[in-house]
Amino acid sequence: MKTKIILILFVSCLYSISAQNITYKRLDINNIHLYLQNIGNLKYVDGVGGGYWNSLPSVERWDSVIVFDQGPWVIGKIKNKVYVGMVQWWDVPSSIFSPGPIINNKPAMYTAPQDSMRYRCYKISRGDNASNPDYSNWPVDFGAPVNSNGSPKLYGDQTIWTVYNALDSTRSYREYWNTHLDSLPVMPVEIQQTVFARKGNLNDEADIFSNIVFEEWTIINKGNETIDSTYFSLWTDIDLWLNSAYNIPQVDTSLGLGYLWSNNSQTPQLTAGYALLYGPSVSSNGDRAVYKGRLKNNFKNLDMSSFHSIFGDAAVGNLGEPAFTRQKAWNIARGYYPDGTVKIDSTTGKKTKYTFSGDPVTNSGWIRKEYTGGGAGFNMFSGPFTLAPNDTQWVMVALVPALGKDYKESITRLRKKVALLKSLPYDSLAFGKTPLVVDVKENQGVIPNSFMLYQNYPNPFNPSTTIKYSIPHIGTGHVVPAQLKVYDVLGREVAILVNEEKSPGNYEVKFDGTNISSGVYFYTLSANGFFQSKKMLLMK
Repeated sequence: MKTKIILILFVSCLYSISAQNITYKRLDINNIHLYLQNIGNLKYVDGVGGGYWNSLPSVERWDSVIVFDQGPWVIGKIKNKVYVGMVQWWDVPSSIFSPGPIINNKPAMYTAPQDSMRYRCYKISRGDNASNPDYSNWPVDFGAPVNSNGSPKLYGDQTIWTVYNALDSTRSYREYWNTHLDSLPVMPVEIQQTVFARKGNLNDEADIFSNIVFEEWTIINKGNETIDSTYFSLWTDIDLWLNSAYNIPQVDTSLGLGYLWSNNSQTPQLTAGYALLYGPSVSSNGDRAVYKGRLKNNFKNLDMSSFHSIFGDAAVGNLGEPAFTRQKAWNIARGYYPDGTVKIDSTTGKKTKYTFSGDPVTNSGWIRKEYTGGGAGFNMFSGPFTLAPNDTQWVMVALVPALGKDYKESITRLRKKVALLKSLPYDSLAFGKTPLVVDVKENQGVIPNSFMLYQNYPNPFNPSTTIKYSIPHIGTGHVVPAQLKVYDVLGREVAILVNEEKSPGNYEVKFDGTNISSGVYFYTLSANGFFQSKKMLLMK
């Protein structure tokens, strides 16, 4: 089917590129390369897909594909009628979005088609200046982010920004979607998209940020009516390496992680997925949400609310592509199958909103191991929330691949990477900033009543950090043997910081990472039967 898609895409784009100004830019600062278009999806490259992971041991470029396509959905009700803005391939180019913002209650391509070249993707990298046309023509009036001095705001070491909308009834592909989506009504939603990555070309053991891409969407209701019961979703078709027909969708609800894996002999190692780092924010007394990197008191970020697995070319019905009617799209947004039936976890017999939530590493829970076809992927939803006129929501995810000696090790590495990302504050992810930590010196004269290993500070660090620990009285003894060691992610010993008998008290020791690579490390305290481990991040 994907061959058919590419042929139709080629013919369709002959018209669409000139009429709609469909443009793309390549994010390529680290090992993940994404060909991002100004209608929310990926551009197919070399006839196979728009996302590559160059860390793979491949000899041909198309061997490195990890994502065929991706894009956002916004679905909700206006006056009790379902509206949807979406990205999804099905024998046509994949997006119903139109380039540019909504201007004066109309899509930009309708209001000001003469400015169509401004509705493009803008790419800036660290060190850029006005010699880069995207930098000098940064579209602040469309909502492109700027620093306090008014210059383009760089996230990571390379940023691609664009804006698109679901209001354009003249989109050349809308006729197709109208046929299949029950005369799809236009949706007054504008989406500002920011995709960025940190510089690097190292493997995960040295620097996980060399192998991660961050994606943010700002969703604005530019209409005059409230959109209620709204859900945001990332839809994706992940292709793993050489043989995409045996990729299996899975979800880890504890991490907000949707991913695909394979136990097929041709693709036994690689896994890739998307982690929901920050969902939409809703009112919640006493909580704090993150919104565009800022804290919002009395709000909380929504978690993943449902997950729908897609078996693509191999399936029809409840595991096939869901977006043929607005009702089917609405059903999966709320956690049902496309036909409206309730999902039942086959291993527990209980209702669920998450298809295939088992654990392939332990071979437990709901797992479906079979041929899935070339279009396997998923929708991961977060909601519901309300978008009043001019209301804005914001969502952030990370595209994360992992490669081990087999699929179990790959999935384990993937989870560790996502857990680390979710433990770091926004500024560390987006700007590499070390969070401010105030060092409160403990009273060394106060004897602790329990063993304790504290989080190092600062964390992340470069090149040194401080680790504190406490040794209590043990019976009548005055000293206990203690060891404080540092390990890398593969369990190899990096340093022995303490290896001696210690009297009861509070201690701190410096760890210097000057001579080791950036990455995740673990430090452990063992003393008199006590053992505790914590992780830290060296970022150079």
